[in-house]
Amino acid sequence: MTFEPCYLRTYESGALARKVEDALRLMEDCTACPRDCHVNRLADEKAICRTGRYAVVSSAFAHFGEEDCLRGWNGSGTIFFSWCNLRCVF
Repeated sequence: MTFEPCYLRTYESGALARKVEDALRLMEDCTACPRDCHVNRLADEKAICRTGRYAVVSSAFAHFGEEDCLRGWNGSGTIFFSWCNLRCVF
């Protein structure tokens, strides 16, 4: 028996395309963070997060600082975005 990552089945079944469509629909009335600003990010409207239609990725890499069950052998995927929509100190 060979191992197949579940994301491949998600893609092949068409479920990934449906999830993308659902996510894009949510961007029309954005409530992605607790600020619930309700802007239309598809129209590039911006509010407190200043993100608009496309988020800016600051960095992305394999992260090995999590527990074994979360990171596996190759690390967990970590993506950091520019602009903090929660205005944290980080």
